[in-house]
Amino acid sequence: MTKCSHEICGKEEMVWLPVTELNNHSIEKHPWCIHCGLVKNISEDYPRGIGYWMNLLSSISIHYQLTQCQKRLIAKEIERSDHLDDTFGTYGSLQKKIFKKIFKKYANIDIDSFVY
Repeated sequence: MTKCSHEICGKEEMVWLPVTELNNHSIEKHPWCIHCGLVKNISEDYPRGIGYWMNLLSSISIHYQLTQCQKRLIAKEIERSDHLDDTFGTYGSLQKKIFKKIFKKYANIDIDSFVY
């Protein structure tokens, strides 16, 4: 993915796509970016911004007493991840998997109790 300053299409250009909900599968109009074509996530599995993941890193690092080196390596990889930085078309569940994978790579601890 490339960095894009997503600009939403007009109401007339929105596309009908399925929406996955807990009990009801329906279709709704979805906005998309006129620059890159990415469709905006409007499901209940909403993504979080990069600040959320950095704050979570801070909380976990205090609890598990991570070294400065570990925190820096994890933070740099969070910044490089397109999915943790761009909330337009990403799913929250995908962000959680990516964050856990990054954390496991540098700290090798189970953080399931922190990531909801």
